[in-house]
Parts: sequence; C-alpha cells; structure tokens
Amino acid sequence: MSQDLRELRAMAGFTQFDVARRSGVDRSKLSLAENGHVDLRPEEIVAIRKVLLERIESRAAELKGVLSGKEAVAV
Repeated sequence: MSQDLRELRAMAGFTQFDVARRSGVDRSKLSLAENGHVDLRPEEIVAIRKVLLERIESRAAELKGVLSGKEAVAV
C-alpha cells in the first residue's frame, strides 16, 4: 500500500500537504504510511484514493483535450 500511495500521489502531481488538506488525513500520518511505518484506517484510504483518483482523472481529461486540440478546464 505504501508504494502504491506514493506512486498515485506522484501521478496526481500532489504533495503530501495537498493530499492531507483535501482528504482530511494528517500530513505526518500520510508520510508515515508512505514509508510503511503505520497503517491507515479504511476510511482514510478511501478518502485519499478518492482525492488522488479524481485528480488523475482530471489530468487525464486535460491531456486528452490537449492531444485532441481542445482546451480542458483544470481542477
């Protein structure tokens, strides 16, 4: 989970602070989870994944718009 979380966050282009602010999970706990030192509660995982996947989907739509010659609205 820790590696997946870090990779998803990187793909989303978010810092730990971004994810913490948007998900409600403390940034220090997020850091500890990314480094395999603590486990996140199921509701924290859901909140974080929601934030990251929404961002990744938004960036994918933006890229698709750029590639098709249309402008996309950034979130």
